Parts: sequence; C-alpha cells; structure tokens
Amino acid sequence: MVTASTALIASIAGPFVNTRIAKFQFNADVLSVNRQKWIETMRDLVASLTSQFLTVAAIRQTVEEPTSIAIARDPELFRRVENLLRTVSKIELMLNPLEQDHQRLNVLMREAVDQLRSPPPESGIEDHIEIISRDITRVSQAIFKCEWLRVKRGK
Repeated sequence: MVTASTALIASIAGPFVNTRIAKFQFNADVLSVNRQKWIETMRDLVASLTSQFLTVAAIRQTVEEPTSIAIARDPELFRRVENLLRTVSKIELMLNPLEQDHQRLNVLMREAVDQLRSPPPESGIEDHIEIISRDITRVSQAIFKCEWLRVKRGK
C-alpha cells in the first residue's frame, strides 16, 4: 500500500514539479537575455550621449546668440542637437522611473540639456557639460553593475 501510494503521488507530483521548474528556468533565461541586451543598448546610448553632449557644448561655446537662433541658422548644429535630444529620449524610455539611480541619470541628462539651452554666463559651458558627463558615466556604471548582478543571479 505504501509503495502504491508513493508511486501515485510521484506520478501526479512529478509532472507538476517539472512544469514549475521548466517555467522558472524559461523565465530566468528570457529575463537574463533581455536584461543583457538592455545593458548593451544602454551602454551604447550613454557613450553616444556623452559624446554628443561634449560636441554640442564645444559648438555652443563659440556661439554668442541665443540657442534657438543659433540652431535655426546652422543646419549642422540643428542636426547635432536633434540627435542629442533623440538619444536623451531613447535613454529616458529605457529607464525605470521607480529606481533611484535611474531617476538620478534622468536628472543629470535634463540638467545638461538645460545647460546647453541657457549656458551660465560666468563660466564656460564645456566645463559644466564635462562634469555632468562624468556624473552620467558614474551613475550609468552603477546602473549597469546592478543590472549585471541581476543577470548573474538569473533574474
């Protein structure tokens, strides 16, 4: 009777346990792969962003007139600013607004855009943007480390 009961329980519980394990493994694999792709995409976008900020800041440093007039007159500057704003938007869409590091990255990007729009009169905009860019890199590295740890744990 004990042997028969054990066999019955095993034949009922076995497929259930196997299904649960397979589902867990599938979720872990899919999430890990997607998270790795997210990290790679974000790394490329952040590298592009800091480059674009520094390039636009160098151009903006040489322009005396208001930002909107300068952009309207210079098609190259217009294209660069458009690419910069597109990169900022892409990164914003990939961030989790509930996570503190992600919020900090968003604040830094907005701060840099605001600096480009209205540069401080007392000092060079390039210096301000370079400091913000370094902060963006630091915050991004912390985000990537956290996400990579999740990948390693299979979450």
